[in-house]
Amino acid sequence: MMVVKYMIPVYAYLVKCGWSLEPTGMEAEKVIPEPYRLPVAEHLVTTQTT
Repeated sequence: MMVVKYMIPVYAYLVKCGWSLEPTGMEAEKVIPEPYRLPVAEHLVTTQTT
């Protein structure tokens, strides 16, 4: 899967709304696709507001 830049903030928003960056094994869990995990995590750290 190719990572497209415009989807990184979209997936970051989904993480803020409750999606997981890593699978935990819960049933019906919503997880960010593997290729996007690191870019989304970096985006969340760099755009974090206090």
